[in-house]
Amino acid sequence: MPTPPSPLDIAQTVARNLVPLGGILFLGWSADNVLLLYLVDTMLAMGVMFAGLARHFAPPTNQPGMAARISAEFGYVAVALFLAAFISIPLGMPVYIILAASDVSVSELFSDPAFRGGLVMQAIAAFWSGWSLYRALATHTPEELRLKRRFSLVFLRWVAVLMVAFSGFVLVLGKFASFVLVAVYAAASIMIDVAPDKFLRAMPGGAEDAEPLPGAASGASPQASWKARRKDKRKR
Repeated sequence: MPTPPSPLDIAQTVARNLVPLGGILFLGWSADNVLLLYLVDTMLAMGVMFAGLARHFAPPTNQPGMAARISAEFGYVAVALFLAAFISIPLGMPVYIILAASDVSVSELFSDPAFRGGLVMQAIAAFWSGWSLYRALATHTPEELRLKRRFSLVFLRWVAVLMVAFSGFVLVLGKFASFVLVAVYAAASIMIDVAPDKFLRAMPGGAEDAEPLPGAASGASPQASWKARRKDKRKR
């Protein structure tokens, strides 16, 4: 069982995730821009996992020559970015609608230095996360790294935003809709850092990736429990 976070860890997590809300309320940050950055962050996190899995299942070690191996590496990144961009169309629909309703143009977005800086920081974080995942997959399997659980946390955090966006509640908020969705994303991020298993159990389809409750399957992981049940069925 993972060690519960300390009160200091919880306080730091809450403070870190409330920074964007404070920036919007007191520093004049654009809620639309922050929401779009959160979407980009979600897509990049998924893209990192896509690239890592692609490299794991089709490693470039059999490619002759350095040029071929470099080409293969760029291929993994290209495939991951394509998949992330494709998924961003349905997942980002509420954001696109809000931006369109606010008459926010691409030029206005990139004229904001805070938005440009946010994109750069996310790109750097994604590169570092991808490099760490590549190294981890060199010695561990995706199952050992629990990539499915990691993907579920990233995906379901954005699902929480979509659930609120499509509830109809934000339609009456007008220009405050982006702020509410940013707050939902921040709250989900805090929940994931503080109590990820509770978050997974609260979200549709997430319970299977949560740690078993005390006394369930003798503390075995979800993957181990599934394999044990499958083995038991074969014996029967």
